[in-house]
Amino acid sequence: MPASPAFPAPTFGKRLTARHLIGVSLLCGLTTLALPALAKEAKEQPGGHKMPPPVVPVLTVQPQPVTVYETFTGSTAANRSVDVRAQIGGILDSRDYTEGQLIKKDASLFKIDDKPYVATLHEAQAAVSSAQAALNAAQRDWNRISTLFAKGVVSVKDRDDAQSALEIAKAGLQVANAKVSAAQINVNYTKVTAPITGIAGLRAVAVGNLIKPGDELVQINDIDPIQVLLTYSADNPYASTRALNPTPAHPTTALLMNAGKPIKGSVNYRSINVDPQTNTVKMRALFPNPAGDIKPNAFVRVKIQVAQFDNALVIPQTALTSGIRPGSYAVYTVSKDNEVHLSPVELGPDSDKGQIIESGLSAGERVVTDGLIKLRPGIQIEPLADKK
Repeated sequence: MPASPAFPAPTFGKRLTARHLIGVSLLCGLTTLALPALAKEAKEQPGGHKMPPPVVPVLTVQPQPVTVYETFTGSTAANRSVDVRAQIGGILDSRDYTEGQLIKKDASLFKIDDKPYVATLHEAQAAVSSAQAALNAAQRDWNRISTLFAKGVVSVKDRDDAQSALEIAKAGLQVANAKVSAAQINVNYTKVTAPITGIAGLRAVAVGNLIKPGDELVQINDIDPIQVLLTYSADNPYASTRALNPTPAHPTTALLMNAGKPIKGSVNYRSINVDPQTNTVKMRALFPNPAGDIKPNAFVRVKIQVAQFDNALVIPQTALTSGIRPGSYAVYTVSKDNEVHLSPVELGPDSDKGQIIESGLSAGERVVTDGLIKLRPGIQIEPLADKK
């Protein structure tokens, strides 16, 4: 007869006997007793060794001089924008520039039909000749009559009449010369030249059209230097500093953080008024733009030095983690036995060398600067590249 198993499996549809229940209980007890032994054995196995302390970079915090910058958002604008308009009427004869081209000051832009104005100039010049002849005749009469008057030959009235004729002739010549000047100005106006150096835009009137005084012909934008209009909050903690109160005599150095290398310029104007709707103050900066790479109406960032500290405690941004309270910050400090602790800190402004710490750290303390995801308070670490 075959031996029955020590712990026969229960059979569906049959009642479990006391023998079955005792077997199950013994099996559970043996399993419970075996778990600690299995865990201990696992730790002793090659894959179950105690985890080594994490290796993380550590910085010894020391006071150092730093510079504080603030970055402002602004929009670019042409330094000067001039609408070139017709000063006389006539048929537009030619356009002498290429649209979008850099135009030098006094370069020819348009020509207006000058024939009627040249004719008027010639007429005025002829009138000058006539007035000059009349003056010469009056001068001769005055010379003769004044001589005769001195001899008592002519009357006082004759002398006065000759003197008046001479004065009228002189005035007539002045009027004629003025008309020549006016006619010459109109002739000059038929040649439209660039009032400034800049980029010429699209022409507003095509060649062959009849234009009248005041019609816009083209717009020229001077974008070297380029102008940047900035705003900052009136509540800015550095609002009263000299850096944010520039004048033409005392400009503030600024950096245009455009794509590529920053461009050095200056802020030379601050509005005296605070915008009541936005509680902001407007500033203006100028930056060199010889190649014309920076276009008007673009959004840019401008970096301005607003403060300097001689002895500041500075850490990298990567050393910061969230504190216990919402919105607070903390760092992992390292004790003498390389145990880490979560220490709350108060942040100051950001600087050129890192984040300034207002409080929570002391000179000489060690701080973990990276790999914070590996840490938890109370564990030991292995410092990497401990910097003094």
